[in-house]
Amino acid sequence: QLPFFLNSKSFCKRKTLSRIMAFLRLSLAIPLAAALSGPIFELDLFINDPSSGYQPTGWPQYLQTNATKYMNVAGISFIQPSDLMNPSYDLPTEVATAVKSLRAQGVTVQLLVGGEISSGWPQLESNPTTAANTAIALMKKYDCGIEIDNESGGDTSAFIKAVAAGKPSGTYISMDVNGTPTGFQVSTYKGAADDIDWVNLMVSNPAYDQENSMTFANNDGIPYSKQTVAYYAGTWVNNCNTVGSANNYGDTANGIALFNQYKARGLSIWAVGGASYGGCSTTDAPGFSQAMQDLGASNR
Repeated sequence: QLPFFLNSKSFCKRKTLSRIMAFLRLSLAIPLAAALSGPIFELDLFINDPSSGYQPTGWPQYLQTNATKYMNVAGISFIQPSDLMNPSYDLPTEVATAVKSLRAQGVTVQLLVGGEISSGWPQLESNPTTAANTAIALMKKYDCGIEIDNESGGDTSAFIKAVAAGKPSGTYISMDVNGTPTGFQVSTYKGAADDIDWVNLMVSNPAYDQENSMTFANNDGIPYSKQTVAYYAGTWVNNCNTVGSANNYGDTANGIALFNQYKARGLSIWAVGGASYGGCSTTDAPGFSQAMQDLGASNR
């Protein structure tokens, strides 16, 4: 039996057919899995503080309604390694709402695991399968990836490989490293290089020349084509409001020039919300939208 919309009576009705086509177009427009190609512009949202929970400043109004104008990847900071040791762990309600909104808008989402202040890395490293199973469950539920931000020491390559083996199609695994990658970060990358989609070179000093970070990482085996380079959002710089000048090390314009020179993967911003968001608005961030345009980044 033919589907109802192909039977002779309905099929001949142009109105019915037009409704079907409209429904199909709408269905295809809904992002069912993260789709990311071309340059990356990642905004890290400081939305889940390890010590005090949900941070509304990490979820400003302009991202709630028009996120694709400002980024094509959102890093959700943070979930803890210790959280992943609990098989029933779920995102806090407000954080989950933000993730669902970003995915509905078509933004790729990475859950950042760890951070400068974190807990549970030794437990995760000793039982990577348990942690990976929890991470995979979150990735499936929220149609998102994960980004490993281990600044505490230890090799997490076994965890990454376990996640890669079970992650949903169309999701990504990324990793943060110091501007000069530490020994354990290098060993983690080398142990799971084929499973890591990109590596973010973190920023710690707004006056530092990130070209050095790119060279150090490349020398450690992280190719330029996998590198995203981090810059601050505000407070010490003004990147949320303008890309600035390629001659100023702290400006995203400098990063865009490096991106073009080295054919890198993209740029990232630390962070929307928190201490590095001073001088930035809750209603617009023209510097971010300009960076998207200058990079040629998109959500397709």
